[in-house]
Amino acid sequence: MVWHIKKTGIVGSNTVYYKGSNRWTNVFADRSTYTSQAKAKLESYIWDKKTNDGWDVTAVNENA
Repeated sequence: MVWHIKKTGIVGSNTVYYKGSNRWTNVFADRSTYTSQAKAKLESYIWDKKTNDGWDVTAVNENA
């Protein structure tokens, strides 16, 4: 399975994808992919922001 991380962008309500190295992109093809949800959740910076700052972040299964 392939997973990626997405969130609602700060400007407007567009969707952005995690690119890696604490960077985001609005280009789907430039997203980082993971082989499991657990591996996507290893990006602790992102999930800490979700918990502490209320980021609208989701790990998405692309095969679902």
